[in-house]
Amino acid sequence: MKFENDQFQFDGLYLMYGPERKFVARFKMRGDRSGFVSFLKKNFSVEEYFDALSKGTAPVTIMEAKGYVSATVKKTLKSMGYEPTLQGKKQYLNDQVKKDHAEWESKFVRA
Repeated sequence: MKFENDQFQFDGLYLMYGPERKFVARFKMRGDRSGFVSFLKKNFSVEEYFDALSKGTAPVTIMEAKGYVSATVKKTLKSMGYEPTLQGKKQYLNDQVKKDHAEWESKFVRA
């Protein structure tokens, strides 16, 4: 079964679905909901998404399994010079860990 627009309810923080008001996701950043819903509708059936959610998988992890990147993360990646993709996110995180480690070593490890 496909997700239907009129079945989504949003209270400002939580996105719910259907008359049972099943939890879909929580949004901290204002601009991420519409892209999330659009990606969800295009890439998941209702059953597939809620099955993954019932197994304890976080909403963003479920979505990232099919290539989702939030608008907030895309904007951050672009501003840092990375591709606004999951690969760009992975590269950014790897580079940041290397940078932080090098800074830590320079402060606390004696040569």
